[in-house]
Amino acid sequence: MTITNVENSVRTVYSYDEDGWFSDTHIAQVNPRAPGQWLMPARVTTVKPALIPKVFYKIREENNPNSEWDAVPYPSSAEDFVGVQIPHQSRSMRNNVLRTLLTSFVQADPEHYREVAVNDAEGNKVATTVEKIPEPTPEELKERKAAEVRSQRDYLLTKTDFLVSGDYPISDADLAAVKTYRQALRDMPEQTGFPETVVWPEEPEYKVLHS
Repeated sequence: MTITNVENSVRTVYSYDEDGWFSDTHIAQVNPRAPGQWLMPARVTTVKPALIPKVFYKIREENNPNSEWDAVPYPSSAEDFVGVQIPHQSRSMRNNVLRTLLTSFVQADPEHYREVAVNDAEGNKVATTVEKIPEPTPEELKERKAAEVRSQRDYLLTKTDFLVSGDYPISDADLAAVKTYRQALRDMPEQTGFPETVVWPEEPEYKVLHS
């Protein structure tokens, strides 16, 4: 009976996906019909990648069982994904990592980047990428500022709505002051320099009348 030394009958090899990126480890076995030779799985090399954290490894020579690897650092920002398409159907280790990074980077800076689906002619999603959001024009910035001022103005108006309801017990003079204040709020968009420079009217004081 021949006793085979397990350590000498198998060896660890390092596989890569269809795009050449390191994916996993495998076992190669000795060829029983050709001593000294190995039965190698497809897309593997005997060379171990360095496996440094946050680094991908790309095979240098596909179909070379002794090929070295090239180290490629992970993307570090949403900008790195602009124009890069991650295949939707692929579930390779690298593409799964890329999807997670892409989403996290976009969520961290939604003002400048957005995640975009790439569709085929039939409308089916084929990939995911990142699109840089164009910088707002001066007109858009002005309108955004105007909307902020109007929102604050509307809030201040609601704070005095009850005073002009018709049955709130304040004097005619105080009511007139409140109405003047509210009209000044409504007229704010007519101010010179609006919306970049505005002067907020001062809220008037009033006294509640008791019967």
